[in-house]
Amino acid sequence: FAPDPFAPDPFAPDPFAPDPFAPGTLGEAADPFATQTAPVASEGPALGDAPDPFAAGPGVVSPGFEPDAVRERLPPPGFEVHGRASLALVLPEKFEPIERLRGLSPALSSVDLYLQWFPLHWFGAVGEVEGEVDLGEEEREIEPELELLALELRPLSDERIRLRVGFAPVPFGLERRSYAPPRNLFVNRPAPFRRLYPGTYADAGAFLWIKQPLWEAWGAGLELETALTRGLTGEGRDGRPEPLDHDVNGEPQFSARLALTLLDVDPSRPGPETLSFPLRLTLGGSFLWGNYDSEAQRELRFLGFDAELVLYGFEARVEYIERKLERSGRTARGRGLYAIAAYRWKPGWSLLEEAYLAFRYGVLDPDDDLGESFDLERYHLGLGWSPFRGVLAKLGGELSVSEAGVREHALYTELGFSF
Repeated sequence: FAPDPFAPDPFAPDPFAPDPFAPGTLGEAADPFATQTAPVASEGPALGDAPDPFAAGPGVVSPGFEPDAVRERLPPPGFEVHGRASLALVLPEKFEPIERLRGLSPALSSVDLYLQWFPLHWFGAVGEVEGEVDLGEEEREIEPELELLALELRPLSDERIRLRVGFAPVPFGLERRSYAPPRNLFVNRPAPFRRLYPGTYADAGAFLWIKQPLWEAWGAGLELETALTRGLTGEGRDGRPEPLDHDVNGEPQFSARLALTLLDVDPSRPGPETLSFPLRLTLGGSFLWGNYDSEAQRELRFLGFDAELVLYGFEARVEYIERKLERSGRTARGRGLYAIAAYRWKPGWSLLEEAYLAFRYGVLDPDDDLGESFDLERYHLGLGWSPFRGVLAKLGGELSVSEAGVREHALYTELGFSF
Protein backbone atom coordinates (compact mmCIF):
# COMPACT_ATOMS: atom_id res chain seq x y z
CA PHE A 1 0.00 0.00 0.00
CA ALA A 2 1.75 2.95 -1.29
CA PRO A 3 1.47 6.10 0.52
CA ASP A 4 2.58 8.51 0.11
CA PRO A 5 -2.97 13.59 0.04
CA PHE A 6 -5.73 16.33 1.39
CA ALA A 7 -3.79 17.56 4.31
CA PRO A 8 -1.96 20.39 4.78
CA ASP A 9 -2.30 19.41 1.47
CA PRO A 10 -5.13 17.72 2.95
CA PHE A 11 -4.96 15.35 0.16
CA ALA A 12 -1.53 14.17 0.79
CA PRO A 13 -0.69 10.77 1.12
CA ASP A 14 -2.39 13.22 2.44
CA PRO A 15 -3.76 13.85 -1.17
CA PHE A 16 -3.81 17.55 -0.71
CA ALA A 17 -0.89 17.92 1.62
CA PRO A 18 2.03 20.32 1.27
CA ASP A 19 4.66 19.47 -1.24
CA PRO A 20 6.69 16.69 0.16
CA PHE A 21 9.37 17.67 -2.23
CA ALA A 22 9.39 21.34 -1.60
CA PRO A 23 12.80 22.51 -0.55
CA GLY A 24 13.18 22.71 3.15
CA THR A 25 14.88 21.01 6.01
CA LEU A 26 15.00 17.31 5.45
CA GLY A 27 11.75 15.80 6.54
CA GLU A 28 9.99 19.11 6.38
CA ALA A 29 9.20 18.88 2.76
CA ALA A 30 5.76 19.49 1.43
CA ASP A 31 4.81 16.14 0.50
CA PRO A 32 4.47 14.90 -2.87
CA PHE A 33 5.12 11.85 -0.89
CA ALA A 34 3.14 12.68 1.93
CA THR A 35 1.72 12.92 -1.14
CA GLN A 36 1.68 16.38 -2.26
CA THR A 37 4.01 19.16 -2.85
CA ALA A 38 4.74 22.69 -2.01
CA PRO A 39 6.24 25.17 -4.43
CA VAL A 40 9.87 24.75 -5.14
CA ALA A 41 10.72 28.12 -3.73
CA SER A 42 8.93 27.61 -0.45
CA GLU A 43 10.36 26.36 2.78
CA GLY A 44 9.06 22.98 3.81
CA PRO A 45 7.82 21.71 7.17
CA ALA A 46 10.10 20.16 9.74
CA LEU A 47 11.68 16.76 9.57
CA GLY A 48 8.90 14.27 9.43
CA ASP A 49 6.31 16.86 8.43
CA ALA A 50 4.88 15.80 5.15
CA PRO A 51 4.18 18.33 2.52
CA ASP A 52 0.59 18.94 2.13
CA PRO A 53 -0.86 18.20 -1.18
CA PHE A 54 -3.12 20.74 0.17
CA ALA A 55 -0.41 22.49 1.88
CA ALA A 56 -0.08 26.14 1.26
CA GLY A 57 2.47 27.21 -1.28
CA PRO A 58 4.88 30.00 -0.76
CA GLY A 59 2.75 32.63 0.83
CA VAL A 60 2.93 36.18 1.99
CA VAL A 61 1.23 37.18 5.22
CA SER A 62 0.46 40.76 6.07
CA PRO A 63 0.20 42.02 9.64
CA GLY A 64 -3.44 43.06 9.61
CA PHE A 65 -6.47 41.43 11.20
CA GLU A 66 -8.65 41.46 8.09
CA PRO A 67 -9.73 38.01 6.88
CA ASP A 68 -7.83 38.44 3.62
CA ALA A 69 -4.71 39.72 5.36
CA VAL A 70 -3.37 36.30 6.25
CA ARG A 71 -4.45 34.37 3.19
CA GLU A 72 -1.48 32.67 1.61
CA ARG A 73 -1.08 33.56 -2.02
CA LEU A 74 -0.69 30.85 -4.61
CA PRO A 75 2.59 30.41 -6.48
CA PRO A 76 2.64 31.65 -10.08
CA PRO A 77 1.49 29.22 -12.80
CA GLY A 78 4.17 26.85 -14.01
CA PHE A 79 5.68 23.37 -13.99
CA GLU A 80 7.44 21.70 -11.04
CA VAL A 81 9.29 18.43 -10.59
CA HIS A 82 10.22 16.91 -7.24
CA GLY A 83 11.74 13.57 -6.39
CA ARG A 84 13.20 11.43 -3.67
CA ALA A 85 15.12 8.20 -3.33
CA SER A 86 16.12 6.19 -0.29
CA LEU A 87 18.29 3.14 0.27
CA ALA A 88 17.22 1.34 3.44
CA LEU A 89 18.70 -1.78 4.99
CA VAL A 90 16.98 -3.88 7.66
CA LEU A 91 18.85 -6.46 9.71
CA PRO A 92 16.53 -8.48 11.97
CA GLU A 93 17.97 -10.72 14.66
CA LYS A 94 15.76 -13.55 13.39
CA PHE A 95 12.50 -12.24 11.95
CA GLU A 96 10.90 -8.80 11.54
CA PRO A 97 7.17 -9.45 12.31
CA ILE A 98 5.54 -6.43 10.64
CA GLU A 99 7.44 -6.27 7.35
CA ARG A 100 8.05 -10.04 7.57
CA LEU A 101 11.73 -9.90 6.77
CA ARG A 102 14.49 -12.41 7.44
CA GLY A 103 18.18 -11.64 7.06
CA LEU A 104 19.69 -8.43 5.69
CA SER A 105 17.11 -6.85 3.36
CA PRO A 106 16.77 -3.63 1.30
CA ALA A 107 12.99 -4.14 1.06
CA LEU A 108 12.12 -0.77 2.63
CA SER A 109 14.01 1.19 -0.05
CA SER A 110 11.93 3.36 -2.39
CA VAL A 111 11.99 5.98 -5.14
CA ASP A 112 9.41 8.62 -6.00
CA LEU A 113 8.78 11.25 -8.69
CA TYR A 114 6.21 14.05 -8.36
CA LEU A 115 5.06 16.37 -11.16
CA GLN A 116 2.86 19.44 -10.98
CA TRP A 117 1.63 21.67 -13.82
CA PHE A 118 -0.59 24.71 -13.27
CA PRO A 119 -1.28 26.67 -16.44
CA LEU A 120 -3.51 28.96 -14.31
CA HIS A 121 -3.43 29.98 -10.63
CA TRP A 122 -6.68 28.13 -10.00
CA PHE A 123 -6.39 25.07 -12.25
CA GLY A 124 -3.78 22.41 -12.89
CA ALA A 125 -2.77 18.76 -12.82
CA VAL A 126 -0.65 16.71 -10.41
CA GLY A 127 0.94 13.30 -10.72
CA GLU A 128 3.17 10.98 -8.70
CA VAL A 129 4.79 7.62 -9.41
CA GLU A 130 6.42 5.63 -6.64
CA GLY A 131 8.49 2.50 -6.57
CA GLU A 132 8.39 0.43 -3.38
CA VAL A 133 7.99 -3.15 -2.19
CA ASP A 134 4.49 -4.22 -1.14
CA LEU A 135 3.89 -6.43 1.87
CA GLY A 136 2.99 -10.03 1.22
CA GLU A 137 4.90 -10.38 -2.04
CA GLU A 138 6.95 -13.54 -2.38
CA GLU A 139 9.43 -11.81 -4.67
CA ARG A 140 10.17 -8.57 -2.89
CA GLU A 141 11.22 -6.26 -5.70
CA ILE A 142 10.63 -2.55 -6.12
CA GLU A 143 7.87 -2.03 -8.68
CA PRO A 144 6.47 1.28 -10.00
CA GLU A 145 2.99 2.23 -8.82
CA LEU A 146 0.82 5.20 -9.69
CA GLU A 147 0.12 7.17 -6.52
CA LEU A 148 -1.40 10.33 -7.87
CA LEU A 149 -2.90 11.48 -11.18
CA ALA A 150 -5.57 14.14 -10.83
CA LEU A 151 -6.88 17.50 -11.93
CA GLU A 152 -6.87 20.16 -9.21
CA LEU A 153 -9.20 23.14 -8.96
CA ARG A 154 -8.72 26.08 -6.56
CA PRO A 155 -11.95 28.04 -7.04
CA LEU A 156 -10.99 30.92 -4.74
CA SER A 157 -7.49 31.20 -6.20
CA ASP A 158 -6.02 30.72 -2.72
CA GLU A 159 -5.34 27.85 -0.31
CA ARG A 160 -8.76 27.87 1.37
CA ILE A 161 -10.43 25.33 -0.94
CA ARG A 162 -8.99 22.60 -3.15
CA LEU A 163 -10.85 20.06 -5.23
CA ARG A 164 -9.22 17.08 -6.91
CA VAL A 165 -10.75 14.61 -9.32
CA GLY A 166 -8.85 11.52 -10.39
CA PHE A 167 -6.57 9.04 -8.64
CA ALA A 168 -5.18 10.28 -5.32
CA PRO A 169 -4.32 9.24 -1.74
CA VAL A 170 -7.38 8.68 0.48
CA PRO A 171 -7.61 11.06 3.47
CA PHE A 172 -7.41 9.20 6.77
CA GLY A 173 -5.24 9.94 9.78
CA LEU A 174 -2.18 12.12 10.23
CA GLU A 175 0.63 9.61 9.72
CA ARG A 176 0.28 9.76 5.91
CA ARG A 177 1.69 13.27 5.91
CA SER A 178 5.07 12.19 7.20
CA TYR A 179 5.34 8.52 6.33
CA ALA A 180 7.61 8.77 3.30
CA PRO A 181 11.37 9.03 3.38
CA PRO A 182 13.13 11.22 4.02
CA ARG A 183 10.35 12.93 5.97
CA ASN A 184 9.69 9.96 8.19
CA LEU A 185 11.71 10.19 11.41
CA PHE A 186 12.16 6.43 11.29
CA VAL A 187 13.07 3.95 8.57
CA ASN A 188 9.81 2.02 8.95
CA ARG A 189 6.20 3.01 9.62
CA PRO A 190 4.03 2.41 12.73
CA ALA A 191 2.60 -1.11 12.90
CA PRO A 192 -1.10 0.02 12.89
CA PHE A 193 -0.54 1.67 9.48
CA ARG A 194 1.05 -1.45 8.04
CA ARG A 195 -1.09 -4.27 9.40
CA LEU A 196 -4.41 -2.69 10.40
CA TYR A 197 -5.03 0.25 8.10
CA PRO A 198 -3.59 -0.19 4.58
CA GLY A 199 -0.89 2.45 4.81
CA THR A 200 -1.28 5.47 2.60
CA TYR A 201 -3.23 4.09 -0.30
CA ALA A 202 -4.65 5.84 -3.36
CA ASP A 203 -7.99 5.35 -5.10
CA ALA A 204 -10.10 6.88 -7.88
CA GLY A 205 -12.70 9.47 -6.88
CA ALA A 206 -13.31 13.07 -5.85
CA PHE A 207 -11.33 14.78 -3.07
CA LEU A 208 -12.15 18.04 -1.30
CA TRP A 209 -10.02 20.05 1.11
CA ILE A 210 -11.30 23.09 3.03
CA LYS A 211 -9.39 25.28 5.47
CA GLN A 212 -11.25 27.80 7.61
CA PRO A 213 -9.34 30.16 9.94
CA LEU A 214 -10.92 30.80 13.34
CA TRP A 215 -8.36 33.07 15.02
CA GLU A 216 -5.85 33.96 12.36
CA ALA A 217 -3.62 36.02 14.62
CA TRP A 218 -2.62 32.82 16.46
CA GLY A 219 -3.07 30.36 13.60
CA ALA A 220 -6.21 28.69 14.97
CA GLY A 221 -8.51 27.10 12.42
CA LEU A 222 -10.44 24.12 11.10
CA GLU A 223 -9.32 21.82 8.31
CA LEU A 224 -11.57 19.32 6.54
CA GLU A 225 -10.46 16.70 4.03
CA THR A 226 -13.06 14.41 2.54
CA ALA A 227 -13.24 11.94 -0.33
CA LEU A 228 -15.72 9.81 -2.24
CA THR A 229 -13.88 6.85 -3.81
CA ARG A 230 -14.40 3.33 -5.20
CA GLY A 231 -13.32 1.64 -1.99
CA LEU A 232 -11.24 -1.17 -0.50
CA THR A 233 -11.70 -4.88 -1.06
CA GLY A 234 -11.65 -7.40 1.77
CA GLU A 235 -8.48 -8.89 3.18
CA GLY A 236 -5.53 -9.56 0.93
CA ARG A 237 -2.89 -12.27 1.12
CA ASP A 238 -1.26 -10.66 4.13
CA GLY A 239 -4.49 -10.09 6.08
CA ARG A 240 -4.91 -6.38 5.34
CA PRO A 241 -7.71 -4.76 3.31
CA GLU A 242 -6.54 -3.97 -0.20
CA PRO A 243 -7.34 -1.21 -2.70
CA LEU A 244 -9.63 -2.19 -5.56
CA ASP A 245 -8.25 -2.81 -9.03
CA HIS A 246 -11.81 -2.25 -10.19
CA ASP A 247 -15.14 -1.40 -8.54
CA VAL A 248 -16.75 -4.69 -7.48
CA ASN A 249 -20.10 -3.40 -6.22
CA GLY A 250 -20.72 0.05 -7.66
CA GLU A 251 -21.09 1.59 -4.20
CA PRO A 252 -18.83 4.45 -3.06
CA GLN A 253 -16.56 4.56 -0.05
CA PHE A 254 -16.60 7.64 2.21
CA SER A 255 -13.62 8.95 4.13
CA ALA A 256 -12.76 12.19 5.89
CA ARG A 257 -10.53 13.86 8.46
CA LEU A 258 -11.53 16.92 10.50
CA ALA A 259 -8.77 18.74 12.39
CA LEU A 260 -8.82 21.64 14.83
CA THR A 261 -5.63 23.66 15.17
CA LEU A 262 -5.70 25.47 18.51
CA LEU A 263 -2.37 27.28 18.01
CA ASP A 264 0.09 27.58 15.15
CA VAL A 265 2.75 30.25 15.70
CA ASP A 266 6.22 30.32 14.17
CA PRO A 267 8.80 33.11 14.63
CA SER A 268 9.93 32.60 11.02
CA ARG A 269 6.45 33.41 9.74
CA PRO A 270 5.43 37.10 9.91
CA GLY A 271 2.01 37.92 11.34
CA PRO A 272 0.07 40.06 13.79
CA GLU A 273 1.14 37.84 16.70
CA THR A 274 4.36 35.91 17.20
CA LEU A 275 6.45 34.11 19.79
CA SER A 276 10.18 33.63 20.06
CA PHE A 277 9.68 29.88 19.53
CA PRO A 278 7.43 27.70 17.33
CA LEU A 279 4.23 26.39 18.92
CA ARG A 280 1.57 24.24 17.26
CA LEU A 281 -1.20 22.12 18.76
CA THR A 282 -3.61 20.17 16.53
CA LEU A 283 -6.37 17.63 17.29
CA GLY A 284 -7.97 15.49 14.59
CA GLY A 285 -10.48 12.72 13.93
CA SER A 286 -10.90 10.48 10.87
CA PHE A 287 -13.31 7.89 9.54
CA LEU A 288 -13.62 5.58 6.53
CA TRP A 289 -16.74 3.58 5.67
CA GLY A 290 -17.90 1.37 2.83
CA ASN A 291 -19.23 -2.05 1.83
CA TYR A 292 -16.44 -3.99 0.22
CA ASP A 293 -17.93 -7.24 -1.13
CA SER A 294 -19.57 -7.80 -4.54
CA GLU A 295 -23.07 -7.87 -2.97
CA ALA A 296 -22.35 -4.70 -0.94
CA GLN A 297 -23.42 -6.47 2.27
CA ARG A 298 -20.19 -6.60 4.30
CA GLU A 299 -19.09 -3.44 6.05
CA LEU A 300 -15.56 -2.14 6.42
CA ARG A 301 -15.09 0.77 8.83
CA PHE A 302 -12.16 2.64 10.33
CA LEU A 303 -12.15 5.30 13.05
CA GLY A 304 -9.10 7.32 14.02
CA PHE A 305 -8.01 10.06 16.43
CA ASP A 306 -4.76 12.03 16.40
CA ALA A 307 -3.01 14.83 18.27
CA GLU A 308 0.22 16.69 17.53
CA LEU A 309 2.28 19.17 19.53
CA VAL A 310 5.33 21.15 18.40
CA LEU A 311 7.13 23.25 21.03
CA TYR A 312 10.62 24.68 20.60
CA GLY A 313 12.57 21.77 19.12
CA PHE A 314 10.32 19.14 20.66
CA GLU A 315 7.63 17.26 18.77
CA ALA A 316 5.03 14.80 19.99
CA ARG A 317 2.36 12.93 18.07
CA VAL A 318 -0.11 10.21 19.08
CA GLU A 319 -2.58 8.42 16.85
CA TYR A 320 -5.19 5.74 17.54
CA ILE A 321 -7.16 3.72 14.97
CA GLU A 322 -9.72 0.94 15.19
CA ARG A 323 -11.19 -1.28 12.48
CA LYS A 324 -14.43 -3.17 12.02
CA LEU A 325 -14.47 -5.78 9.24
CA GLU A 326 -17.52 -7.96 8.61
CA ARG A 327 -16.60 -11.46 7.49
CA SER A 328 -18.60 -14.55 6.74
CA GLY A 329 -20.15 -15.55 10.05
CA ARG A 330 -18.41 -13.01 12.27
CA THR A 331 -17.14 -9.45 12.66
CA ALA A 332 -13.43 -8.85 13.17
CA ARG A 333 -12.49 -5.87 15.32
CA GLY A 334 -8.95 -4.59 15.68
CA ARG A 335 -7.17 -1.57 17.09
CA GLY A 336 -3.76 0.02 17.18
CA LEU A 337 -1.92 3.02 18.60
CA TYR A 338 1.44 4.69 18.26
CA ALA A 339 3.10 7.63 20.02
CA ILE A 340 6.18 9.59 18.93
CA ALA A 341 8.42 11.98 20.88
CA ALA A 342 11.35 13.69 19.17
CA TYR A 343 13.82 16.52 19.60
CA ARG A 344 15.31 18.36 16.62
CA TRP A 345 18.53 20.33 16.72
CA LYS A 346 19.11 22.74 13.84
CA PRO A 347 22.46 24.51 14.31
CA GLY A 348 22.84 25.15 10.57
CA TRP A 349 26.57 24.38 10.71
CA SER A 350 28.69 23.07 7.89
CA LEU A 351 27.82 19.37 7.43
CA LEU A 352 25.27 19.65 10.24
CA GLU A 353 22.10 21.24 8.95
CA GLU A 354 19.95 19.24 11.37
CA ALA A 355 20.07 16.29 13.76
CA TYR A 356 17.34 14.61 15.79
CA LEU A 357 16.65 11.96 18.38
CA ALA A 358 13.26 10.22 18.24
CA PHE A 359 11.40 7.49 20.12
CA ARG A 360 8.26 5.64 19.01
CA TYR A 361 6.02 3.28 20.94
CA GLY A 362 3.35 1.24 19.17
CA VAL A 363 0.81 -1.43 19.99
CA LEU A 364 -1.20 -3.57 17.56
CA ASP A 365 -4.17 -5.90 18.06
CA PRO A 366 -5.47 -6.72 14.56
CA ASP A 367 -8.29 -9.01 15.73
CA ASP A 368 -9.87 -9.26 19.18
CA ASP A 369 -10.89 -12.89 18.55
CA LEU A 370 -7.42 -14.18 17.73
CA GLY A 371 -4.91 -15.49 20.22
CA GLU A 372 -2.41 -13.48 22.20
CA SER A 373 0.39 -14.23 19.74
CA PHE A 374 -1.19 -11.75 17.35
CA ASP A 375 -0.90 -8.85 19.81
CA LEU A 376 2.30 -6.87 19.49
CA GLU A 377 4.15 -3.99 21.15
CA ARG A 378 7.06 -2.19 19.46
CA TYR A 379 9.73 0.16 20.84
CA HIS A 380 11.86 2.09 18.35
CA LEU A 381 14.74 4.49 19.01
CA GLY A 382 15.98 6.48 16.02
CA LEU A 383 18.71 8.99 15.16
CA GLY A 384 18.80 11.30 12.16
CA TRP A 385 21.55 13.44 10.63
CA SER A 386 21.21 15.92 7.78
CA PRO A 387 24.61 17.26 6.63
CA PHE A 388 22.88 19.66 4.25
CA ARG A 389 19.43 20.23 2.80
CA GLY A 390 18.16 17.34 0.71
CA VAL A 391 20.19 14.57 2.35
CA LEU A 392 19.24 12.60 5.47
CA ALA A 393 20.89 9.58 7.11
CA LYS A 394 19.05 7.49 9.73
CA LEU A 395 19.91 4.79 12.23
CA GLY A 396 17.35 2.96 14.33
CA GLY A 397 16.91 0.00 16.64
CA GLU A 398 13.60 -1.71 17.36
CA LEU A 399 12.31 -4.23 19.86
CA SER A 400 9.05 -6.10 19.14
CA VAL A 401 7.36 -8.01 21.96
CA SER A 402 4.31 -10.23 21.46
CA GLU A 403 1.76 -11.01 24.16
CA ALA A 404 3.08 -14.55 24.04
CA GLY A 405 6.48 -13.24 25.16
CA VAL A 406 8.33 -13.59 21.85
CA ARG A 407 10.96 -10.85 21.48
CA GLU A 408 12.42 -9.77 18.14
CA HIS A 409 15.19 -7.20 17.57
CA ALA A 410 15.99 -5.37 14.35
CA LEU A 411 18.49 -2.73 13.19
CA TYR A 412 17.55 -0.15 10.55
CA THR A 413 19.66 2.21 8.43
CA GLU A 414 18.69 4.55 5.62
CA LEU A 415 20.23 7.17 3.35
CA GLY A 416 17.73 9.43 1.61
CA PHE A 417 17.88 12.17 -1.03
CA SER A 418 15.19 14.62 -2.11
CA PHE A 419 14.89 17.56 -4.49
